[in-house]
Amino acid sequence: MTKLYISADLEGACGVVSPHHCATTPDREAYDWAVSQLEMEVAAVVETALDHGASEIVINDSHCTMTNLTVERVDPRVSLLSGKPKRCAMSAGLDAGFDGAIYIGYHAKAGTHQGVLSHTFHSKLFDVSVNGVSYGEGGINALYASLEFGVPLILASGDRAFIEEIHQLSPDLPTVETKVGLTQTSALNHPLENVLEDYAAKTRQVLERQAQWSEHLLNLNGPYDLKVTFIDTLAADAANTIPGLTRLDGRTLQFKADRFQTIYQMLQTSYSILAYTHYLE
Repeated sequence: MTKLYISADLEGACGVVSPHHCATTPDREAYDWAVSQLEMEVAAVVETALDHGASEIVINDSHCTMTNLTVERVDPRVSLLSGKPKRCAMSAGLDAGFDGAIYIGYHAKAGTHQGVLSHTFHSKLFDVSVNGVSYGEGGINALYASLEFGVPLILASGDRAFIEEIHQLSPDLPTVETKVGLTQTSALNHPLENVLEDYAAKTRQVLERQAQWSEHLLNLNGPYDLKVTFIDTLAADAANTIPGLTRLDGRTLQFKADRFQTIYQMLQTSYSILAYTHYLE
């Protein structure tokens, strides 16, 4: 019995290069097209995984409103976790009962050269570091899965900048490259047929090598020192209303804890509060 957790973002999907692809407004047609691309990539992984030993799959819709994928358009054999707010956001619903995690459509961290639509969790957030090392969304989520639940990241996909970023953390991780970024909003996209074939091939290989999954578990000893740097001082001002944070300078807040889950949830809280602070949008 093999239980898989899939976290599906959107920016890293093949062909997705514009902010118009990532939200329902101002261009619903562009957004709907982008979601259809993500659906095909998710389907390629799900169908192959179910055909090669996966007994249960949970997909967590992890992009923006987290209501992009719909129950009638995903494989009826899987469960879909959608909507927000939800505790632990992109890793919501993950627990020790899963055997492996897969990240689809991920992107590089904020400030990455040639990272397509690169950012780190929120437009007002510039950098996240733990114990002095800067991480993007893929790295933070993979650390959380490994350190809290012993669940390894076994496959990840996105643009080349993301692939290079995640390989710095997990050098031997199987990956699917969807495109090569030229600028923040342009890319050389790989042929979709080739991308889908690569998904199927990599997923099959991963399922056939389940005995090796533990090699992808990440290790980072605590205690943990989280630093969150915002784009501007006003965003840091808003986040600084949360008790327990230490202001280091105009844009940076610090939080320390013995458990990674504690700093993970504080990170989520620090940027989630901005979504409800309308004058910052």
